[in-house]
Amino acid sequence: MYSDTRIAHGPILFISGQTPQQEAETPDDIYTQTKIVLHKIQIILQQHEIDWSAIAKMTVFITDAADLSGLREAFTDILGETKPAMSLVVVAGLIDPSFKVEIDAQAELPNEFIY
Repeated sequence: MYSDTRIAHGPILFISGQTPQQEAETPDDIYTQTKIVLHKIQIILQQHEIDWSAIAKMTVFITDAADLSGLREAFTDILGETKPAMSLVVVAGLIDPSFKVEIDAQAELPNEFIY
């Protein structure tokens, strides 16, 4: 699910924490919530013309360690063999009590990327 290390050369794209709310609704299960969050990150990556292989680091916040298997399943389904460096933090709660997961990320942009 993750790598112990990853070297990034920059420039770096910092992606703020993405939440599982979609169209004013939040599903109940961690698997679906994680897929929504990863899909939001994927859209941001596509807007910058990069893919999952550009992700250097992700921080995953979950509210219940018992949800780890559903989280891992969603990561495997979406990221496949891509394994960025990753931190997993179990927190007492997120901004909305129905949120079970939030993920932020840092991705390496191509050197020629200019705004």
